[in-house]
Amino acid sequence: MRNLIIILTIFCFLSCNRKGEIPKELNYAFEYLNEILTAEDIETFKNIKENDTTPNNLHFGIGLHLRNNLLRHHSKSDSIVAYFNSLGITHYDYMSGLILYSYHQHLNGEKVYIQDKVNEIIESEKPYVECAKEQKIIGYEKYKKYQINDTINIKMPVSEYNSVFDRNCPNLDWDFRKSFDLSVNGIVTNKYYSNDSLFANLKVKILTKNHPKTEIMMQEVNVGDEFEVPLIDSAWKIKTTSNNGYN
Repeated sequence: MRNLIIILTIFCFLSCNRKGEIPKELNYAFEYLNEILTAEDIETFKNIKENDTTPNNLHFGIGLHLRNNLLRHHSKSDSIVAYFNSLGITHYDYMSGLILYSYHQHLNGEKVYIQDKVNEIIESEKPYVECAKEQKIIGYEKYKKYQINDTINIKMPVSEYNSVFDRNCPNLDWDFRKSFDLSVNGIVTNKYYSNDSLFANLKVKILTKNHPKTEIMMQEVNVGDEFEVPLIDSAWKIKTTSNNGYN
């Protein structure tokens, strides 16, 4: 009996110590996943291989649920998000991915370790981070440059669905196709800037439109209508009508 007590004590110590190695924020996430998933779903997720693309619906369904519920509207949301922010991870997609990656390790009895994945994410995000910093400066310069009542031209890429779309950092370069992309002449009616939220926009009233039936961001917009023109992290090309240089 004494030996049994000693064995159980050691086992408990090792188990508790192993659990202690897992950050409490990840434990919160594991407990949440254990609550919302069925035993069958947990077993399926446990058996997913690293390069297995078969159960994508399960994987991305759980990820979306985590982003919309655990990371945004849960009593532990602030704590979990702050934990990932401390690692340099600020995007919810990456957070949910890291939770699922570590949960898979946990289910398979592996050591829960995400730093390697964190490093990969930070490295892959460097071009975006550098571009975003540059765009913040450029956006503010554009905001100062364009004034209410200025007449400007905006050139915008158009998708196969005949609607304007935008490109974001770091993929801002593109070539205007006169027969397909949209060119709008308009007058600036208002402008907005927020340094805290990295937000800078012009409101522009359309004077002319080279392709009348082309939508802007999936919305019907005609001559005489107003629309928002982003100045930060946008590939749309803007110039005053008296200036040959787009920016």
